[in-house]
Amino acid sequence: MIRTIVISLATATAMAIVPVAWAQSAKPEPKPYTQAFLKKAAEMQQAQISLALLVDGRAASKRVKEFADHMIADHKRISREIQEMAGAKGVQLPKELSDEHKQKLKELTSLSGHAFDREYLQYILWDHQRDVQEFEESMQTAEDPDVLHWSYRTLPMFRAHVEEARWIKQSLQTS
Repeated sequence: MIRTIVISLATATAMAIVPVAWAQSAKPEPKPYTQAFLKKAAEMQQAQISLALLVDGRAASKRVKEFADHMIADHKRISREIQEMAGAKGVQLPKELSDEHKQKLKELTSLSGHAFDREYLQYILWDHQRDVQEFEESMQTAEDPDVLHWSYRTLPMFRAHVEEARWIKQSLQTS
């Protein structure tokens, strides 16, 4: 009788522990839109950092160089945030730039001085305006509350980059 009770208790304990352990280890699969958004956002950050790194040896304007330093710092921070979020959600991020960004890097590599400054700022303006639009759209269709919250926190920085690039570009045209 005691043996039956001990076996029953051991079985009941094991049955209670297994579902709890499984529930703790199983991550729900992120929805396709969340995965796509995180991948796109990560690639955007990589591109902005790579583009800004080109500025050091090519730009003529001190303002453009300072802007690029600011871009590197901001986009590295955002990149770390995306990596943490993606890791927590089990999303594999891209390791390479898109063909579009690779092509733009190649084009900018061939420029220097004022021509580089103009082309870099023009592209940053265009690309950040597109980023702002994508973030605004993602906030309308976000499936994940963490991604939505992060988007709301990050969007003002992209808007500030657009305004700063616009101001620098305009100041270069008048000087």
